Amino acid sequence: MASRQMLQSLLPSARMKHVARSHLFLHPKAGLRRNGFWKETMQSDVLVFDFQDGCPPGMRSTVAEGLGLAHITYPNMKLSVRVTELERDETHESGSTILDELSVSMKQKQVYWIMLPMCDSVDDVKEYINMINYIDPSWLTQHGGLQIICETPLGLKNLQDILGNHKEIKGVIAGGGDYFRFAQCENNLLLPQFRWDVLNACLCHGVVPIDSPPLAVGLECGLAERHFQSAHDSGFRSGVLLHPLQTKIANNIFSPCPDKVEEYKEEIYPWLEKRQTGYKLNSGNDFVGPPHMKQKHWYLKHHDNIRGKATTHIESVDDTVLSRVPVLLSEAKSMNCGFEGGEDTNTTEFLNTLVMISLSTTCHPRHNDLIANLGFSNVKVSPNKSYHDARYVSSQIIGRRQTSSGHVIVTAKVQILDESHQTLCELERRLVERKLEFDENADEGMYSHLSEDLKNHKRMTVERVESMIDQSTLIESKSIKSVSTGIHYQYCDLLHLDAPLHHVEEPTVPSTLHLSHHALDDFENLSFKNITFHAPMKSGVEYIATTYVVRDMEVEEDDDSTWHLSVLRDGEGKMFSSALFQASV
Repeated sequence: MASRQMLQSLLPSARMKHVARSHLFLHPKAGLRRNGFWKETMQSDVLVFDFQDGCPPGMRSTVAEGLGLAHITYPNMKLSVRVTELERDETHESGSTILDELSVSMKQKQVYWIMLPMCDSVDDVKEYINMINYIDPSWLTQHGGLQIICETPLGLKNLQDILGNHKEIKGVIAGGGDYFRFAQCENNLLLPQFRWDVLNACLCHGVVPIDSPPLAVGLECGLAERHFQSAHDSGFRSGVLLHPLQTKIANNIFSPCPDKVEEYKEEIYPWLEKRQTGYKLNSGNDFVGPPHMKQKHWYLKHHDNIRGKATTHIESVDDTVLSRVPVLLSEAKSMNCGFEGGEDTNTTEFLNTLVMISLSTTCHPRHNDLIANLGFSNVKVSPNKSYHDARYVSSQIIGRRQTSSGHVIVTAKVQILDESHQTLCELERRLVERKLEFDENADEGMYSHLSEDLKNHKRMTVERVESMIDQSTLIESKSIKSVSTGIHYQYCDLLHLDAPLHHVEEPTVPSTLHLSHHALDDFENLSFKNITFHAPMKSGVEYIATTYVVRDMEVEEDDDSTWHLSVLRDGEGKMFSSALFQASV
């Protein structure tokens, strides 16, 4: 069908479709620790570990070690691994070089693609597939996919056959560097033709074309920007990068222009409704027809696919936020005889955790699409770490599910980081957001590299909380009054919380201010398993905070903490929030 030959907006694996504007090749040592370019590296859509040309002699073990640590160094990032070419494979008693590389790669669950170099034929790809299936026959059908680099004359000649015979291939990289080495020509002469041949083969088979990299950093001279723009104008929406500082440029160029998006939206709705064709009335020469409008429709889909799904966002922490948020939280608590307000606030563990959680809410680029905050889970503050050291907030989408009402529940992993990008606090956040109109992948589920615990997360419903209370012992009950509208609006302005629900006639109290009303100031070694908001809190309302010891929940050996449950209700018994946590008094 003709429609199947449209340029693919997202790069698929066996289970998911991913934003893939930028494929950044990593330095051989990059996976070992978070370095000075970590922030820019995390902004790339796909990170590539390289066992081939980018791996100097003697450093294959270093790449393998970094790949094994990738879930720590680059948590939740989508990874691809370029393995050694077939003609350089070396056998040994237990296998071969490529088998070793594939085995290491497939053990790392964040690896979604294996990148195959120097493939001349259908049989070359089949040889790699046989090795992958030998290690794990389900990997290509249940988790990952292949990318190939088209970089030889025979590979280009046979590309149509290769893609036609191997549906496991999800992306093709235009390997200009090696191809023009074979041809012994200037790449700027034949690059347009080379790109076209790769692009057309990909369009024929529904595979994503990925452009070759600029062969210099090219930031100040503009070479990188010109290269990516040329690729974009040639039909590519994805490219290979060799330096982290190229990431922002590539992502911007391969993303739709915001001004065009607004212009196209005004034009697309009448066409989708009436499918009118012909010349615009009184325009002179403006023609409206399927080729033009379908291209604009694709453009809008591409925009919403990226905006709804772009996984990683990193923001710097403002010093004013660090100084003022604890004061506002303290003022809210002091209304109910909690910790005292003021610039020299005594930082209890609860306050320290609250500030960390408040920072996690700031890294949400679509905050004006927020409908509700469902809660947080697995809130872990690193031992002896303070919010005073926070410098960055990293937020990564790890799953999306569309609700029966048409909204989207977005699960994100959030980390609060210090100056060296080390983790101070991490948590999962679940928000209900407005579905973007042209987003076609909103109901994609949880990503397959995640733990079973995360993938099978179940919301703490009111019924579940009531059942736990039946098996618990009440240790405290306290009347409290919710935060004033004055503090509410100061807090929203400080953190730029512009979601409409915070600014209506009876605004919803933001999640961290809501949580601060729980009476948890005297607890130590706090570790929240689950925080759920069951109903929106309003300002100036009386509530009752109750705390329980939960029986029959296991703790680790030699751990003297106890499981507790804190519940916030109004005077009529309606539940507004609950928090399940481990702590010692």
